[in-house]
Amino acid sequence: MITIEFLACTGQICTPLHQEFILLSDVLGMSALVDALNDLPVSAGTESSVSGPFFTEDAPDVPLGESSERKGEYLYAEGHVCTTSRAPIPGAVIKTWETDDKGFYNTQYADRIVAYCHGQLVTDKDTKYVPLFPSLIPFPVTQSGPGDLLLALRRHIIYPNHLHMI
Repeated sequence: MITIEFLACTGQICTPLHQEFILLSDVLGMSALVDALNDLPVSAGTESSVSGPFFTEDAPDVPLGESSERKGEYLYAEGHVCTTSRAPIPGAVIKTWETDDKGFYNTQYADRIVAYCHGQLVTDKDTKYVPLFPSLIPFPVTQSGPGDLLLALRRHIIYPNHLHMI
């Protein structure tokens, strides 16, 4: 019965934009396992990873060197997109998503209207990308559902600073 109540609680905090069961799958390691089994790494390529529960497809276009959000301090990042044989890929689309200066993804807000702290940028002719990421701070896993599971296991519920890019 405790398991059923836990799953019911997890389901009750899901919305069309915020899927707590994806976060639960991440917490249990199932997402990474499925990804590792189904998307074997290409020699010299970047390993695939899960997009998690906070990715959305409605990211605004962001010019190189700018940010989709204007809050907090920024982390500067740059890189190049190329094939595994190092051939450049100009015009590659990179989607990014991060937390805001409070440590929350925009999908965690009930009054979300636009995808702030999400961005879509395109590499230049030199395949370079230069996004600015807003306020990358550690943030807690939701205190209900997956967060409750972590606390019951006596594990911390804080995610470290990190970047999301596909």
